[in-house]
Amino acid sequence: MEKVLVIDANARCSGKRFATLDVIGVGPRLVTALLESYGFEAVLHPYENIMSNPKLVRNYDVVAISFMVSDATAVQKLLKLLKRFRKNRGLVVLGGPGTLDEAVLKALDFDVAFIGEAEYTLHYLFRRCGYCSFYEIVHEIGSSKEVPKGLAIKRGNRIVSGGLGYWVPKDLLFKVIPEVNDLENYPYYWACRIYVEVVRGCSNFCRPSVASSCSECRVCSSEDLSKRVICPAGIPPGCGYCNVPLIHGYARSRDTYSIVEEVRRLLDLGATRIVLSAPDFLDFGRDAKVRDILTDPCNSSPNIDMIEKLLEELANIEQVSEGKASISIENIKACLMNREVAEVLGRYLKNTAVYIGLESCSNKLLNIVGRPSKCEDVLNAIKLLADKGLRPYVYLIHGLPHEDVEDIKKTIEVIPLLKDLGVERIVLYKFRPLPKTAFEKIDKVVGAFDPEIPKYQEVLKEEIRNFNTYRKMEFIGRHIDVVIASKHHRYPHYLVGYPLTHGPVTLVKISKRYIGYLARVKIVKALSDRIVLGELVHIKQKIVRNP
Repeated sequence: MEKVLVIDANARCSGKRFATLDVIGVGPRLVTALLESYGFEAVLHPYENIMSNPKLVRNYDVVAISFMVSDATAVQKLLKLLKRFRKNRGLVVLGGPGTLDEAVLKALDFDVAFIGEAEYTLHYLFRRCGYCSFYEIVHEIGSSKEVPKGLAIKRGNRIVSGGLGYWVPKDLLFKVIPEVNDLENYPYYWACRIYVEVVRGCSNFCRPSVASSCSECRVCSSEDLSKRVICPAGIPPGCGYCNVPLIHGYARSRDTYSIVEEVRRLLDLGATRIVLSAPDFLDFGRDAKVRDILTDPCNSSPNIDMIEKLLEELANIEQVSEGKASISIENIKACLMNREVAEVLGRYLKNTAVYIGLESCSNKLLNIVGRPSKCEDVLNAIKLLADKGLRPYVYLIHGLPHEDVEDIKKTIEVIPLLKDLGVERIVLYKFRPLPKTAFEKIDKVVGAFDPEIPKYQEVLKEEIRNFNTYRKMEFIGRHIDVVIASKHHRYPHYLVGYPLTHGPVTLVKISKRYIGYLARVKIVKALSDRIVLGELVHIKQKIVRNP
């Protein structure tokens, strides 16, 4: 079988990562394991490894690149490098969210691209069709009139696509554990937030209320949950800015044993910060409570028993129970939060960060974009989480379609309340239309013709900067455990530490021989709204043998 080099180019933008340097996603690890399950010799490397040592590509028959739409420039640079360092370019396979944009595909030099989820498409190609190599697939499809669903090829300057891949059925989903050992190819993997998938897909099959083609048929609220999947008007499901429901389907939970086994392997390798990844962690196990598919974001209630079983098993892993590693969760929907859920989360995840989407405090705008929760629901969820010892991080978005000055004012006005409720950090995003979303081609952006909009957006940004800086100043005097990752790129006399339970990037002036250690530090200064300065209290333990 062919040798495949899988390259993680996610979040590399124009060729360099500027934010979330401590994140390792699940997608490329999963693809690597899937390829190995079909007999390929697959190895995973991060983008930087190939750019700094391009001779690596000479050892492989196929290069498979995972990327997002915003990473197109980085991928172009990578492809140019392939031409320079391989006499025969070999095959180039593309995958990840970046392949959803046809304009991006037209700009890239590739042989075959996977569109949407890959599991069923791989099964179809290598089991049902009996192909034995990517070369065979490219040769056969290249001369065929039809392209299978879930694939795209390039013929000259024209993209020929079979369309979005099928949602992976339960019998093919979560059949392999994502690659673990290749994490050693990532710089300071031991200090990174490593994402472990627990739920595939999203339960929000509501749709934006302003889509021009909406006939108000009320399919989105049908009691027959399977009817919510198909919109007669063709409007993609979910929030108008998000393509997860269309690309990945309704929520399907992973088996508890598989999750725990993957986490064990990661911790045994030296990982310290595990994030349970899902569009909504509280969807975990909810699909077991409904007879139909799970397409209702707020009913039924969370599966407390399954959530507690998972968190208890993870908490009992030696590294976690001894405080050498942490478990946290990624996202929750406010409409599923209640006191019982908060108690369970607080029991096992106390002092960890938890992200929750607020997006705006204008209920009018939230309804327009298809959010299942109101502002009040999110504020209540934040209070419940903070009261049980979790540290809420809140997402906001500005520039949403149909956002007006009053909407922005409402969000600005709620920021002091977020401080009182215990929110530790606010993350502000600018709306950008993504492919395969209801807002992909929307043109109703009020800011385009209301000169007051940009003014209030700047006020919002400044308020959030002040909020985050204030919160960093509150860290002064605290003792926290950080995982020492690397030298700082701007301040080489300082080492970068990432808080074990998440938090601000922490700079510590200690010897580089402590890279790969867990250390207790005292925060002495807030350097910005993102970075704090720490002083070493004591070294707790060595995490990896040879960092």
